[in-house]
Amino acid sequence: METSIIIRTKNEDRWLGECLKRLSEQTYKNFEIVFVDSGSTDKILEIIKGSADRSVFPYEIKLLHIKPEDFSYPYALNYGCGQASAKKYFVFLSGHSLPVSKTWLEDGIRNFKSFEKLIGVYGFVWALPDGTLWEKFIFNKTICTVRNIFKKQATVNKVGMGVLGFTNAIVRRDLWHQRRFNEAYGLGGEDGEWADYWFKKGYQAVRDIKFSVYHSHRLGYKELKAQWKYWASLYKPHPFQLPDFRK
Repeated sequence: METSIIIRTKNEDRWLGECLKRLSEQTYKNFEIVFVDSGSTDKILEIIKGSADRSVFPYEIKLLHIKPEDFSYPYALNYGCGQASAKKYFVFLSGHSLPVSKTWLEDGIRNFKSFEKLIGVYGFVWALPDGTLWEKFIFNKTICTVRNIFKKQATVNKVGMGVLGFTNAIVRRDLWHQRRFNEAYGLGGEDGEWADYWFKKGYQAVRDIKFSVYHSHRLGYKELKAQWKYWASLYKPHPFQLPDFRK
């Protein structure tokens, strides 16, 4: 097994069925899916168990459970990665994130063959169909496309807002084994902290527009402003606590 897709879930039944459908249609086939659920009470477990039928969904599915009180973003990922079978890559995807195309995984993984000292790949985030007007304005597919009209891939070697965000990212398994995600960043920010560690050692990440996803939280202006303030705080040594904006 070359790749494991790690999906952290809690009450994600609104979009998870569509997410699994899009994953089943990927041109890249060498993957499993590892769910790390932290106490869902909706129909998500039925969706996952239904998809575990190989006649319905052609890929291996693992369902792991952690107690809600034990949940943190980095702990859930570390736990999922530790139970995964991948030999090369870990893919991180939210349960309410939808890959933009059938070649999403193939396009993302191709970057590892094109760039040296690459820690990972990530893409843009565009609003889901049920996103608010503010989300559709800010996370606008057209704006992202214009930014990348001359360059479909952009390498980065400095952490900043959204860099290698684990809403949708691919990282190298061997680098995770060398340094796992810092569980001191329990409310988020483990992605930026991990990326910064490797950037300082001369590695890079790639933002590839083809590896983008549809993802949003149905937040209004005030909630989005609080979320951005929270994200900005994550690049300080000790991020402060704000409401739990699930990735």
